[in-house]
Parts: sequence; C-alpha cells; structure tokens
Amino acid sequence: MDDVSPAGRGRRTGVWCAAAATALSCTVTGGAATAATAAEPGRPPGWCKPDGALTARAMPQRIKLSECDLRGRVVRGENGLAATVPSDGTSVIAHSLRTDGASELRVEVDEAKGEITLAAAGTRSPQGRPREFRAPIDACQDDAYQQEPSKWPKGSAIEWHYYPGTAGLPMSGVSTGIAGMFGARTDCNAARTFTPPPDVSQRYAGRTATPPNLTAGGVCGDRDGTNVSGWEAMPGADADVLAATCTWFRGATTIENDTALQEHGKRWWPGPQDGSPCPAGSYDAAAVATHEAGHMLGLGHVEGSQHSALTMAPTVAACDDDPATLGKGDYAGLIALYGARSSA
Repeated sequence: MDDVSPAGRGRRTGVWCAAAATALSCTVTGGAATAATAAEPGRPPGWCKPDGALTARAMPQRIKLSECDLRGRVVRGENGLAATVPSDGTSVIAHSLRTDGASELRVEVDEAKGEITLAAAGTRSPQGRPREFRAPIDACQDDAYQQEPSKWPKGSAIEWHYYPGTAGLPMSGVSTGIAGMFGARTDCNAARTFTPPPDVSQRYAGRTATPPNLTAGGVCGDRDGTNVSGWEAMPGADADVLAATCTWFRGATTIENDTALQEHGKRWWPGPQDGSPCPAGSYDAAAVATHEAGHMLGLGHVEGSQHSALTMAPTVAACDDDPATLGKGDYAGLIALYGARSSA
C-alpha cells in the first residue's frame, strides 16, 4: 500500500458539512407509528395517498406491500430528493450532491417478505461555525469511509455510456472523474495513484442518445439496463443540486447506475487538466464526477467537518478541485469493497 503522507494534499479551504443525520433511518420514523396504526382494517393508512408523490418522513420505515404497495410510486426524501420505487424486484439508492450539502434516499424492496424499507437523510452546510465543528483532518491521513449496502461483483469491468446533454458542455470532466475513482487517483504520493488499485474497472462504451434515468425534477426513474453518466437538464430539481446518482441493486449486488450532472442553471469548469483557470462561481466537473463515481462503486457520504477533505465528504465548493483526487479513507473504502487488483 502506498505511503499516504500529507505531501501534496489538504488544499481545501475549510469546506465542511455538519453531521446532522448520521443514521439514515432517523428522518423517516418520526410520527409514522401513529399514522400506521390509525388505519381501519382493510383500508389503507392515511399516509398512503392514492395519487401523487409520497413523503418518506410521513411514512413508517417498514411498509407492508399488503398495506400500501409503493411499487411504481414516487417517494420523496430530504431536500427534494426523490425516487421511483422499482417494480421489478430491485431496490434503489438515490444521491444528490448540492452546493450546500447532500441527500440520500434508500428504497429497499423485499418481495419475498412483502415489504419495503425506506431510509432518508439530508445534510446542509450551516452558516458560521457550529459547536460540533472540528478542524478537517488532512485527507492523506484521514482513513474514514462509509459503505452502501451494495457493490458490483469483484473483478467486474463496469461498462458505461456518456450522454452529452444539450448545453455543449465537454465530456472531459465526466470521464476524468470516473477514471480517477476507479484508478484511485491521488495527490498523496509522487506516483499520483494509490496502489494496488481496487479489483474493479470501468470501460467506456461510447455516447448514447438516451439520457440518465432521471426526470426533469431530478427523480430516479425506472432503470433500462444501461449505465449512463453525463449532463442532463433538471429544471425541476432544487436550485442547489449539482448532480444526482441513482443506483439499482438486487440483494447486495449493484446491477445498474445512472449519474446526471446538472446543466441547468449551473456554471461548470472542466478542471485543471484542461489547463484553464476556474471562472468564479463555477464547479469542477471532474471533482463532482469523481464523488458521484464513488457512489457508483458503493461508497457513501462521510459526515462530519473533520472529514471534509475527503472526496466522499457531502459537499463540494465552487472551484474546489480537491475531490477529483482521493484521500486515504476514499481508497480504504474501495479496497474494503473490492479488495486489491492482482498484478496479473
């Protein structure tokens, strides 16, 4: 394993996010028990509205399909994040990265048990310094990471297509970010990469005319069997959303992933690899794409201001290119998920 001394890392300017939701289930259980028990026998509970989107906060954490069949319905989590409950027996995790934090919504479908489990969380970067603030650990020394409930099979080569969007934004930031996460790019050592790399790889399969499976409101839709990453206009999403990722899985195995970087109302910088300075108020596409590729591979957000220098911290600041290179914890999470790729 590489030396992870602080050389060349730790350039962030104090970007952090308060750990307001460390347990996903904490935001969906409040008040739900009363609503669930208030229903008359044979009638759906009051929170199971027949039309429109449902709100995770107003529902129990576990829902019997016989009580309220959510399959095909849209469920809203924190900060406007939403997903369509799969009807094909798979489950889905939705992530959104925002200018002021991040959100996650997990919808696990267990048809054998006849139930659906919901978990939602959202964090916002507050103004000023809260009492919970802790100085960021240098990314080359911070070994923190979080795992999601699914991953690709070890040794997989994940095939993905690029969707160019309609605004004429370049592909370079997206492809650089994805390659950086899979290849464990870092600036913690002179080699600029952690070795050995994780035992999973990516294969670019060309452009597609089909956008990522997210609606104009940034809602995870129905999967179509193809992994797509690229630009997409999502005018109905919250104004602070930079990107959204939808990951579908069955059991503990990921089977599809779509990622959309918001081209509506956002200014983007391809990143320093293009040799251009960052225009004020722009976001590094490579940094955001690297973070989202972490979700693709099964990494979750690492909460707490002390971990804000890691790629998987739940916020990215304008012109911040540090998330495009992994910290010690980001790499440790990949190795925990996939093991080390053999030299052969």
